[in-house]
Amino acid sequence: MSCLLAVLSATVAANAGIINSSAVDPTLFNLTTLATGAGLFTDITLAPDGSALISNSPHYGSTQPQLLYMSPSGTLGSSVYGSTYDGSSITGMFTGSVQLGNQIAVGTYGIYQGKDTITILQPGATPSSAMTAVASLRMNYPTTNWYHSTVGMGARPTPGVSGSYDLVINVGSEYDNVPTPSTDTVTLTGVGFSSTPSANLSGDSLYLIRINTNGSQPAVTAVQQVATGIRNVYGIAFNAAGDMYFTDNGMEELPPGSTQPVPTGDEPPQADELNMIPASQLGVGAPVDFGFPNCYVQYAYGSIPGVNVGTGCIQPVIAFQPVTDSNGVQHELEGPTDLAFAPSNFPAPFNNGIFVGFVGGEDPNDEAGMAYYSFATHSYTQFIQASNPAIHNILGLTSTDNALYFSDFTGTVYELQAAATPEPSSGLLVGLAMAVGARYLGRRRLR
Repeated sequence: MSCLLAVLSATVAANAGIINSSAVDPTLFNLTTLATGAGLFTDITLAPDGSALISNSPHYGSTQPQLLYMSPSGTLGSSVYGSTYDGSSITGMFTGSVQLGNQIAVGTYGIYQGKDTITILQPGATPSSAMTAVASLRMNYPTTNWYHSTVGMGARPTPGVSGSYDLVINVGSEYDNVPTPSTDTVTLTGVGFSSTPSANLSGDSLYLIRINTNGSQPAVTAVQQVATGIRNVYGIAFNAAGDMYFTDNGMEELPPGSTQPVPTGDEPPQADELNMIPASQLGVGAPVDFGFPNCYVQYAYGSIPGVNVGTGCIQPVIAFQPVTDSNGVQHELEGPTDLAFAPSNFPAPFNNGIFVGFVGGEDPNDEAGMAYYSFATHSYTQFIQASNPAIHNILGLTSTDNALYFSDFTGTVYELQAAATPEPSSGLLVGLAMAVGARYLGRRRLR
């Protein structure tokens, strides 16, 4: 396979206009273009020797996804995993990966086959060796028209249990603005595990799947609903304290019978959300209820105020409302994808919060960009302002202590560092995790 990745390691000038200079001093940062001309590369994992594994979804997921080996020098090599398990070929897009100890779980968006798949991979003897699929979870949908089936997922070590990991997955809503019928469930099945409890998963939910990796085969030891009232979660991340943050995409239309004002200008009734479940509440007691579809924050557009609608649910950490610039122009970020905690060595106030990417979806795309939510002020800044012509869709983010990495649908990958931080010495993309391409996310806000 020819190398689709052009490794540049070229610093983007501050006047390139990607960082929103009306809200952020761009001289505080070095923005580096790490890759351009990429296809649909949806995930990158760095190996100990400085090489990387790149998740590739050729032809927008209509053919087998692959994990491609990239050497420390930046040369893209052959596939070390071709998304085949138990004799069946999996077609779809890789939607991300999480680390489960020495193993890696990769998610594949396969609703057109009636299922999403999460495959547990065992690395080979060297980073360039073939990886072995040791087990697979399958989310079997009762219909291929299930509206929100994207495999959003995150993971943490199980508290107090060595070798055990809590994999949290999204089972989104079947429809846009009504609850998923209780009779419509997603059947969870497993292959290659020493034990897998049978489970029927409800829509509008987040589930915790506990996986123990201590034996010769991994074992699923528990399946637990940990949240209800969600619509379409993609980005999920845990902080050091074990608190779980996640994005949720709001409704496109008012729920039937709603007495709320009808949105104007083809805008949504609900603002997109950043939510959180404290570590002390995750998997403890009844599932946390986030209110979909009747308890939410109204989208503030035109004369419609951004007020809370309904009661009895957990309100979001923040609802992403339009921001008006100094010229009176309104900028809307819609369709949250991935999220990443701010690098600790970033300059204040951008070192204590969360960065969130947005895919937008209009043509021209005036709703894509990146938000920064501050834990100190409990407010958000459009770090990359909506309506920026240099940005198409922000697909995914990840961070280290020193840098934030993010990708754009145009096939460009960026590294953001504090201005005092030295530029990268190689073309490798350290720890980058890119999310699924906007073409399959649907019109705006992941549908």
